[in-house]
Amino acid sequence: MDVRSFGLLGPLEVVLDGRHVHVPPGKRRVVLAALLLRPGQVVPVDELVDLAGCSRNALQTAVGRLREVLPSLVLTRPGGYLLDVRPDEVDVHRFDHLEPREALALWRGRPFADIGSDALERDHVPALTEKYLTTLEARIEADLARGGHERLVPELRSLTRQHPVRERLWAQLVVALHRCDRQTEALQAYDDIRGRLAEELGLDPGRDLQRAHQQVLTADNRPRARNDLPGDIADFAGRTEDLDEILAAVPSGCVAITAIDGMAGIGKTTIAVRAAHRLAARFPDAQLFVDLHSHTAGVEPRTPSDALMALLTALGVPAQSIPDGLDARAARWRAEMAHRKALVVLDNAGSAAQVRPLLPGAGLVLVTSRRRLVDLDAAHTISLDVLSEEDSLKLLASIARRTGEDCREVVRLCGHLPLAVRIVGARWRTRPAWSAQDLVRRLSEQRLAELIAGERSVAGAFALSYQQLTAEQQRLFRLLGLHTGQDWDAHLAAAVIGTTRAEAERLLDELLDAHLVQQKENGRYRFHDLLADHAKACVEPEETEEAVLRILDYYLHVASTAELRIAPGSPQIASAVRYLPFDPPPLTTPRQAVAWLDTERRNLRAAVYLAAYRGHYAHAWQLPHHLAHYLLRGYGRERIELQSVALAATHQLGDLKARAEALKGLGSAYMNRNDDTPFKHLHEALDLMRQIGDVRGEASVFGLLGIIARERNDLDNAQEYFDRGLELMRSAGAPTGEARALHNVGVMYALRGDNDRAISHLESALALMEAHGDVNRAAMALQDISFVHYHLSNDDDCVAYLERSLAAYQEVGDWRGEATARSDFAHTALEFGMPGKALEMARAAAELYRTGMGVTDDDEVLQTMKDMGDHYAELGHSFVLAILAEIEGRLADAVRYGEWCLAAVERSQRRWAGDRVLGQMCRLHLALGDRDTAVRYGERAVRAAERLRQPRAVAVAERILAKAQSPAPPA
Repeated sequence: MDVRSFGLLGPLEVVLDGRHVHVPPGKRRVVLAALLLRPGQVVPVDELVDLAGCSRNALQTAVGRLREVLPSLVLTRPGGYLLDVRPDEVDVHRFDHLEPREALALWRGRPFADIGSDALERDHVPALTEKYLTTLEARIEADLARGGHERLVPELRSLTRQHPVRERLWAQLVVALHRCDRQTEALQAYDDIRGRLAEELGLDPGRDLQRAHQQVLTADNRPRARNDLPGDIADFAGRTEDLDEILAAVPSGCVAITAIDGMAGIGKTTIAVRAAHRLAARFPDAQLFVDLHSHTAGVEPRTPSDALMALLTALGVPAQSIPDGLDARAARWRAEMAHRKALVVLDNAGSAAQVRPLLPGAGLVLVTSRRRLVDLDAAHTISLDVLSEEDSLKLLASIARRTGEDCREVVRLCGHLPLAVRIVGARWRTRPAWSAQDLVRRLSEQRLAELIAGERSVAGAFALSYQQLTAEQQRLFRLLGLHTGQDWDAHLAAAVIGTTRAEAERLLDELLDAHLVQQKENGRYRFHDLLADHAKACVEPEETEEAVLRILDYYLHVASTAELRIAPGSPQIASAVRYLPFDPPPLTTPRQAVAWLDTERRNLRAAVYLAAYRGHYAHAWQLPHHLAHYLLRGYGRERIELQSVALAATHQLGDLKARAEALKGLGSAYMNRNDDTPFKHLHEALDLMRQIGDVRGEASVFGLLGIIARERNDLDNAQEYFDRGLELMRSAGAPTGEARALHNVGVMYALRGDNDRAISHLESALALMEAHGDVNRAAMALQDISFVHYHLSNDDDCVAYLERSLAAYQEVGDWRGEATARSDFAHTALEFGMPGKALEMARAAAELYRTGMGVTDDDEVLQTMKDMGDHYAELGHSFVLAILAEIEGRLADAVRYGEWCLAAVERSQRRWAGDRVLGQMCRLHLALGDRDTAVRYGERAVRAAERLRQPRAVAVAERILAKAQSPAPPA
């Protein structure tokens, strides 16, 4: 959105594409001002020479330099120059076409103030000043008509001093004083101006003054309708749906109440006032506004009795007729409103108790509050959220007159909070030398300190809300400011303050009602970015260390519990937990553990960095250690990142066991790297495990070394590593570790084509896993047993084990494992001549991948997996998409996904899957009529199957190749 504007109603102002442009003083400014007075028209050279007081050559030089700052705008025409701008881009011309209030907002001081041309000032300033005063008088007249006389008296006093013989301003002052029941002052004002006119000009008062004087004498002291609304703003942005909802809340015979709530600075008053102005015509008898001051610095909240006095007075009830008691005043208020079509804005309410006595029996009431007034019987309740990015940008542009992509970061740092955007916009407009990058830097370094402009302050607004909390609410609010994750639940909050989940939930709900925390989904709480900064700033130094430890202890304790559920029998380490969470979440099943880890994954990552930053190095390595099993589910790069932090933390501890575990974890995380990096870390871990006598740790390292060797097709070394690992696990007496070692050895035999020994080892592994409740590993073992039965041509057993595998993955809540198993099932069903079953499995697998990744477009899912380094899932999803497209007859899509799958095979090093994809590519190209390409893929499929040493795989590949090589049937 480009902004282009020019200002002469004050100091010269030029804005191009949202950027303030400086035009140096001298002839350039004079020429520009003259051209701006006639935009789009030719101004003769001679006229410009006279105005600038220079020669033609000097004028040409000035125009040339002006073009440097206004590229392509100053055009040469026969006899003169033309400025290529529209009249509505120049404030002098725009002034004539706006409503009085909007027009006056363009006036920034004396016109042509810094142009330096006596001729321009002489010829134009008097007329512009007269136009300004006429417009000002029109605006004041409109305010008087709306009942704004009390606010106008000070302004009119000042204006009549500045313009002592301007009769209309004096007449308006007389009327305003009279309507305030200040008849004596009104008559004195009339006498003052009458005497001045007679003495200085020898004139009698004009018609306006005489009419105002007559109103005083006839005691017509109130307007026919009362309007106390503050002025609407010109730079209102967004809120279309919220405004429409308010405007729709029109009563029919009874009072309609709309309660508008939201955090400090969200724009509650702004939208209420705008809605009231929009509805004014439907409530012609009165539009009343009362600030209840529940969140006003240095002002006591207004009592209902005091507010009723103001409201009744506004309706013209004499003070002596207003009863003293609250109930009596409320009754008189309802009686006065009963036959009026009126709306009332009750701004800045603190509670329903403060509002209830002020509710009339009919009309429309708009209530604004920082609290959710849940006990107020409102017909409509609107909780305002922050502005959208686009609406925030529009608001910033309207105030600062700046646009551009960099502004997106500015409004993001403002948290899209209207008050923050307004403050930043106002400051930026008065500092034209600042770039967007300057502002981003300042906001990034000290955000709340930058969000101050005069008496307006985001931190100050937040402080008022904080001060009205109870001591226990304040403590929870500020300590949660130390939480560096994106959100939290009541269990975490309970751990931070050492209480029960129920008590923490009560406090959180109270903070939610006060709009000091947010809730995007049930049970999950979060701070607005700026409130998070404020909460952290409120923390007392002496309570910081314990609160941080309680946060870290909570995540460490629950993460270790989750690990035991999804990987039972994992070796235990001496926990760094000092403050055991009082009321942790109940993780009694693998599915619950996985669900908790899925929800808290980003918070756990943040906790690792918090621990490292705060010097809690035991937490910094133990958290990644307990997350290792979970992060195997496709979070390869995140696992490398966290294990790197863990290893760095162990350097600070000097703990050999910790260092050995961190090295093992990092080596495992680097497993897909096709270089020496994983071996380097794992061999160093192996040496340390031997040094400290950790036999089980040594065995697990051998298992990891075997997996790396196996994936690199180094089967002899892989077999040696696996056998050694199995031997050590048995000597360590670790049955779950032995089960995993047996699993590895069984897979090794399958890859060597020794299916009987493979089945024996895999069945033994499965028995141990099931005996010790290791459901997740059992699901993997079942899937591998199915693979072996396929190659043994035990088709019924193959399907049965696949179905058991699916059930186990579902039990543990492992969507990624389930999707992979369904992908295998789809291929197997297709091979077994069951296209219906294959289609069912392929569709279910594809949907699991989409849902699990949170993305609906399949290509985007694949790209996200690739970017994450989750090549195993990338392989499974691309394979299942190729199968799905083939069954549905979308052959071109099937080829595209097949090609992606082949690339994923290489990236994941799962080359044992290559024969399946290559065979499918052979079929697809044959169906597309490209026999030569089909044969090439078929030959590659046979070679890949031969490397598997599985006769059935070779037979399937050869059958596909033979079909591609056979002569085409006659047309």
